[in-house]
Amino acid sequence: MGLQVSFIFGGISTEYDSSVSSLRNIISSYLELPVNRRPFGVKNIYHLNRENGLIRTIPLTGVSEAQNIDAYIESNVAALGGPLLSTIGSVDPCKEYLVNLLHGQFGEDGGIQWLAALLGLKGTFGDPHVASLTMNKHAMSLFVSSQLPPDIVRIPKTRLIKPKTVEHEIPIANSMQGPVVVKPNSLGSSILTEVFDDPVARQDDMLEIISEILRYDRAALLQEYIPGYEYSCGCIVNASGIMLLPVVEIQTQRRFFGSKEKNCSDLYGLRVVDDSDPISVKVKDITNKIAGAVDLYNIARFDFRVNDESEVYFLECNYLPGLGTGGIFPTMLQSAGMTVIDMIAYILNSPNLFGAKDHIRV
Repeated sequence: MGLQVSFIFGGISTEYDSSVSSLRNIISSYLELPVNRRPFGVKNIYHLNRENGLIRTIPLTGVSEAQNIDAYIESNVAALGGPLLSTIGSVDPCKEYLVNLLHGQFGEDGGIQWLAALLGLKGTFGDPHVASLTMNKHAMSLFVSSQLPPDIVRIPKTRLIKPKTVEHEIPIANSMQGPVVVKPNSLGSSILTEVFDDPVARQDDMLEIISEILRYDRAALLQEYIPGYEYSCGCIVNASGIMLLPVVEIQTQRRFFGSKEKNCSDLYGLRVVDDSDPISVKVKDITNKIAGAVDLYNIARFDFRVNDESEVYFLECNYLPGLGTGGIFPTMLQSAGMTVIDMIAYILNSPNLFGAKDHIRV
């Protein structure tokens, strides 16, 4: 039959639920299509167990319709599996194209990307160096500031906090003018992200959330809060160029997209910004410049803050944005006239898919 698509989901990160949500939306969308309109065949679903790190192969044949996808996933995820290396190592790159749905740690930080590169797998993994860079919010911000001047895009004042520097950094945060944002350096989905209007009065609360972050991350960030609005721009990248998706404004009552908002759809709304809007033009231009400079492949999403003076501040790059129903990236796709299945087909059929370079042999 030729090359078929398989999906790897689950994982060991705090973004496990986001991975499941991405798979659910993709498989449901795929099954809703008439068989003769499905642009590719699906071979396997690989589930990486978050409890023991074992991986189980789940054939799609047991799913007959979109309505029973949840029950099917839940009935399989608890089953025992085999070692990751031997299971993934048995994939034939000439017959199987892997779509990576592992969000967060190991899925977006270069872990699975290095494994895929070493095994010569075909899929949506991309460059492990780029994955490592984009997952590190502090390093990525430094990269952006080195590539683009502040009259194009700014970076919020940020302090990197490690376990040994907490007591030193908190007083510095207290000296910042205005609210302060505390967030992980390399966790996604706005996990443990919060804004503190009065850092001095809420120092104990800040220390508590920083301590919680450092349980899961090597570093936390103290960042100045930029008054204004939050925007996001996604893109699909291949060797032919960068396809920019419509810009989306993330609307919240308190003008902050933190853990509370991320975990409750009633607390935020998404507004697709018209392409002719000056903010859209500006954000797209910045996204295009960053995506080109960092040599991205496949998909990514960039988040920004824009103040009342229309100054744009870079926040972070989502190397593998969530693809769950109603999410930010799927909303962008829908506005562009695409579905998640269209997106996968586009990537699958793109010329010169990313592959690891040969080593020099002396």
